[in-house]
Amino acid sequence: MGQPGLSSTQGRERPRVAAPVPVVLVGAGKVAHAAHLREIRDLPAELRLAAVVESDPAHIAAVRASGFGEVPVRGSIAEAVRAGARAALVCTPWWTHRAVVEECLSAGLPVLCEKPVSLDLGEVDALAAVELRTGLPVAAGYMKRHDPVVRLFLDHCRERLDRARRLTVDIHDPNAPHQVAHLLPYEPPPFGPQPAPAREALARALGPDSTGAQREAYARGLGGSLIHQVNLVHAVLAGSGRELAGRLLHADGWAAGAGVSCRWRPDDGLVVDLTHQRVPGHRRYREVLEFTAEDGVATLSLPSPYARDETATLTVETWDAGSGLAERRVRTAEPGNTGFRRQLVAWARQLSGEGGALPGLADVRRDARAVREAALRLA
Repeated sequence: MGQPGLSSTQGRERPRVAAPVPVVLVGAGKVAHAAHLREIRDLPAELRLAAVVESDPAHIAAVRASGFGEVPVRGSIAEAVRAGARAALVCTPWWTHRAVVEECLSAGLPVLCEKPVSLDLGEVDALAAVELRTGLPVAAGYMKRHDPVVRLFLDHCRERLDRARRLTVDIHDPNAPHQVAHLLPYEPPPFGPQPAPAREALARALGPDSTGAQREAYARGLGGSLIHQVNLVHAVLAGSGRELAGRLLHADGWAAGAGVSCRWRPDDGLVVDLTHQRVPGHRRYREVLEFTAEDGVATLSLPSPYARDETATLTVETWDAGSGLAERRVRTAEPGNTGFRRQLVAWARQLSGEGGALPGLADVRRDARAVREAALRLA
């Protein structure tokens, strides 16, 4: 039996903060333009862009062209604080995150940092020490956790975890310029090799004995994409005593690194299979999570995280072996209320003292540990 999705009224309603929080955007590259700037522009009651820290002239011009012509561009975090910033949204490349986030915390700014916050466990521990010293939170950019349909899926999985048999993730990702070209006011960067600073960071994170293929997979399919789904799996397993780290069965890569898959067995009754394929010839991003329990299947389909005209869809099918009766429910949400938008609203509420904590560095460490183990298992 079909069931309507979340109502349009539910989709539009959101708790308001007392006053918009003045934030600095650190790094105005692809994800800033494809996601965050347009959401900040549409959330004037929650956030106010007080400053941008960026050095690339093309990115600065793009900020000006995106409706933020009056926002000051500064060369440092300290200057952004003097311009009125009271929190930082960090969108620089991942290998710069430790230094940037630490600078923000030391300047008195709580942080929302794009994922991966870091792929280096030592860096995560160092940031946790600064977080503890300053008393300021670092929120991780796991925006899928804020999607209401994803939350329904996670709740369904948690409620049936004692009957679970398998949890799978299958991602077809173009990861190519055409995926975001319509969202950027400049030519999108081509897909290419990791820059030298990234290669150095990957060598530190995985160790000197790691191979080039392992480092590439760690930066791309594993750490660049599947780490988000690993976080969702950890959200399902939280409090159950089950873990991914230490329970890896195998990891495999193919197609010259374009495909990567991993299998974990958190306990004897449950396996977790995650697969990411980079398929630049595909026009659309496709992500499907499926949870199989003894009495049913829940399937979550997700569009591109940048899409505003599509929404997540959850289909739950359950049956009663005794009566032979089955039930099918479908849940969706209003398009336009992206995970990025809901994440920014939740962050604004946290900063205003009106909301709960967002996923943080403890989550980042747990996720990176599991994904790092998979990278080092690749042949």
